[in-house]
Amino acid sequence: MATTQSLMEAAVELARARRKADLDDLVEELRIPSISTLPDRRDDCLRNARWLSDRFAAMDMQTEIVDVREGGLPVVMAEWNGRPGKPHLTIYGHYDVQPVDPVDEWKSPPFEPAIREGHLYARGAADNKGNHMATVKAVEHLFASGGSPMNLRFLIEGEEEITGPSLPRFLQERGPHLKSDAVLIWDSGMDEGGLPTLATSLRGLLYTELHAKGPAVDLHSGTFGGVAPNPINTLARIVGELKDRGGRVTIPGFYDAVREPSAQEATEWKKKDAAYVQDMLRVTGARALEGEEAFMALARTGSRPTLDANGFIGGFTGRGAKTVIPATASAKVSMRLVPDQDWKTILAAFEEHVRTLGTPGVEISVEVLGSAPPVLCGVDHEAARALRRAYKAAFGKETALIRVGGSIPVAVDFQEAVGAPLVISGIAQADCAIHSPNEHLLIDNYHRGIDAVIRFICGLAEDS
Repeated sequence: MATTQSLMEAAVELARARRKADLDDLVEELRIPSISTLPDRRDDCLRNARWLSDRFAAMDMQTEIVDVREGGLPVVMAEWNGRPGKPHLTIYGHYDVQPVDPVDEWKSPPFEPAIREGHLYARGAADNKGNHMATVKAVEHLFASGGSPMNLRFLIEGEEEITGPSLPRFLQERGPHLKSDAVLIWDSGMDEGGLPTLATSLRGLLYTELHAKGPAVDLHSGTFGGVAPNPINTLARIVGELKDRGGRVTIPGFYDAVREPSAQEATEWKKKDAAYVQDMLRVTGARALEGEEAFMALARTGSRPTLDANGFIGGFTGRGAKTVIPATASAKVSMRLVPDQDWKTILAAFEEHVRTLGTPGVEISVEVLGSAPPVLCGVDHEAARALRRAYKAAFGKETALIRVGGSIPVAVDFQEAVGAPLVISGIAQADCAIHSPNEHLLIDNYHRGIDAVIRFICGLAEDS
């Protein structure tokens, strides 16, 4: 067998020669509208799962499309154990994508990938198809160059965007049989300065929907205005009072368990915060940033918990006038949690606080749409060091250690079920517009990402 070094060099060279084919394969997957939250896109999600399974089978990996629960979306598992005695790497990604609304703000159709000024525009280009396809192509080039230097497993789920239970349940049930020396969670991206990143933590999530019920039917706002309870008025008041004007969440006890950043982190943040503010203004297009003024922007997006309204529905929302007092209204409210906050404790406090903010005649209920605990992950291990070296070689840049403001719900399940070190990273640029119209991926990042994953796998195989 070729040495690991020669194998890596051959795979990197092959990836450079096959850039067009690699991009074409990503475009092909991006054409599949695998929106997990929409029931009428279920068949597309299943088609995407089969598409991935076929790619793994073509590499002679043992593949399985696992239906974990009735009505759920399957987990695609592919395994190759051709290096007995060598370490084992598990690679995670997700094939489901967000809805495309508002579709009229897209400059090109979201599932008809378009290239403009070196970027690939499509829903899922950055989150997560561009990311996971970089890992798939890296492994494909390794096999084509002589074989992987270590044992590999892919687990690509279809419920990440809906915080679905299928992969967590799969990990809990099969955990003892999923031996791994490291888990690569390839679902993140570059920082605002264009540096590759390695996560030291992920924020958790508590995603809720508030339901307000008032009169039995919609009422005329002239005839009944002044006496009839109005669910929109009440719900707007509740949502508005969940945070004060300074950005602080008003839920009693909300901040009690928050773990402060280390002195080293705070020192590094102070050096970068002014530039970070300018980068955030540029990336968001906002006129000003908001949040807790006593904390740096870097702290507010990584080490501080948040609360945000994500949607509000009620009454008449069409064009023109219809003066009604609605019978019902609803609002979606999410909280991003940090170590050591417990989402169940926060939920109980949230429900109680919502009740105290209500008004007579309007019944308020809280529905949990999704939850995930925050995750801490060390970076002082072989897998993290191998990735940092790979990034340096592929991108010519050092790796920034960051606290990720978003959530990857299944990360804690990997920690509990597999017990291997987590390496959380990815190749999406900071302004990629994930979850927004005109999501896009820098094509150069995709090709360099393939290069980096090849180097990471080979480097980890040599070090272990």
